[in-house]
Amino acid sequence: MLRVVVLMVASFLSFVSTAEAKELARRPFLGIAMKTETGSSGPSVRVDRVIENSSAAAADLRPDDVVVSIDGKEISAQEDVIAAIKPKRAGYVLNIDLLRDGNPISKKVPLIGLPQETSSDFETIYEAVAVDGTMRRTITTRPPKTAKHPAILFVGGIGCYSMESPLDDQEVYRQLLSSLTRQGFVTMRVEKSGMGDSEGPPCATVDLDAETGGYIAGLNELKRKPYVDPDAVFIVGHSIGGIVGPLVAKQVPVRGIVAMETVGTTWFEYELINRRRQLRLAGTAPEVLGRQMQLKQWCMHRLLIERQAREEILRLRPQCEEDMQIPTADAYLQQIAALDLPALWASLKVDTLLVYGSADYLTSADEHVAIAEVVNAARSISASFIEIPDLDHYMTRVASQRESFDRNRSERAAAFHDGLGPTIGAWLRDRLG
Repeated sequence: MLRVVVLMVASFLSFVSTAEAKELARRPFLGIAMKTETGSSGPSVRVDRVIENSSAAAADLRPDDVVVSIDGKEISAQEDVIAAIKPKRAGYVLNIDLLRDGNPISKKVPLIGLPQETSSDFETIYEAVAVDGTMRRTITTRPPKTAKHPAILFVGGIGCYSMESPLDDQEVYRQLLSSLTRQGFVTMRVEKSGMGDSEGPPCATVDLDAETGGYIAGLNELKRKPYVDPDAVFIVGHSIGGIVGPLVAKQVPVRGIVAMETVGTTWFEYELINRRRQLRLAGTAPEVLGRQMQLKQWCMHRLLIERQAREEILRLRPQCEEDMQIPTADAYLQQIAALDLPALWASLKVDTLLVYGSADYLTSADEHVAIAEVVNAARSISASFIEIPDLDHYMTRVASQRESFDRNRSERAAAFHDGLGPTIGAWLRDRLG
């Protein structure tokens, strides 16, 4: 299987600004595609492709080179290469030992920084905010006009991944925020702890409170920008971002919130309903489905209610492993499960848009309607619910939950739903009108 350490090189177009940025070193752009091979002497990692304008290309790494060691550490799997590169930053010089045509050679590889996101019709600004004594990368998009603009803090879904996509302008978050910027909104993303260029402890160890702190710092910084109208700032949250967004708004007031493909009841209840829905989509026999749901209930109760560590739960009942594949820290999930989400939404009293796609098999329309009912009970006619027929959880256009489920299992991507940005933008402009 090929593993690509950065897939391609982005072209530099017109607007990239770092003039106002606080210093934060860029993550490296090694620029090789790799494959693991198994021979008589054991597994090895071979360079399959070298990407133009990358660190590897500048140091004359070549296809078919075998990576023996990096900085003295033996390499036998693609994951070893990634682990060696990930903590480094642009400017660091790697010492790589290779086999080329069976002959040992050594290379010094100065790491260059990953290209930044660019656009021909708006500015992209790379800065940072201080969070708990460390720096978090922020990526802000700014419309070209000089007036003060309304703005959006975007909060993404659960898990540990970078919020920027400099080498893929078709990535769904980037496409959504580009659409909103072209409609006149400043947007900001905040990288999670240890992800992208961000400093801080590993993302997978960070709890909900600490992650929320990064978004609070970003929102405060966004409202201070000279080109932002601080009274016209919104939060747009996707998936778990529809829970984290209200937590941020509880600390820093905003003009309104958009929550899409999210959860509005309790996390424990959501886990069970979501599991049953996916078992049915997978074609699970009825007699098996019951046993699977009992197992899910036991595993989740131990983790979310009794607050046991996953390691301990799996020791007691290894069959829970599939139900424990949630990409975040135990404490993060336990804090989510402890939230009274209806009370949180009721306390905010801000205009709210709930967006659900009927092709989303990971959440339900009922979750979004429940939030709208709570918000409107606290402040009449302040919440709206929109259901988009061919939108799935991944912000792509597909016909049904079945198609989205099958595509995800087979890792077949669909195209971004280009109606999502205009739908959100229209609601935002209406709030400002």
